[in-house]
Amino acid sequence: MNVVLDTCALLALAAGDLSSHAVSEIRRADQANVSSVTAWEIAIKVAAGKLQLNGPPERWFADLLEHYELREVHLDAELACAAAALPTIHRDPFDRAIVALARATESVLITSDERMGQYPGVTIRW
Repeated sequence: MNVVLDTCALLALAAGDLSSHAVSEIRRADQANVSSVTAWEIAIKVAAGKLQLNGPPERWFADLLEHYELREVHLDAELACAAAALPTIHRDPFDRAIVALARATESVLITSDERMGQYPGVTIRW
């Protein structure tokens, strides 16, 4: 089993606020993935003053991935086009890219956003 963490899940993991069930799913996963768009979304929140981190976003992101043995998956043309082709259940392009990643890797999606679980082929956990 593979998992993909969305932005809220990654922030909750970093803060120690992610449910023990979700943390267990991550630890048991064959591969735990995080999209590069999550780093982008976090950097935007930091730049807007909506989020404070201990250090620059790129260093925080890299350290977190290393600490939890998470794999960064880059947004390539195939994933970007898959995200654009999704039904308009969710309008947020970051979330659509994360859904496309979960579908492409046949992963459980760790998220609190129930709308993301409405996409065909996506199972969510929180």
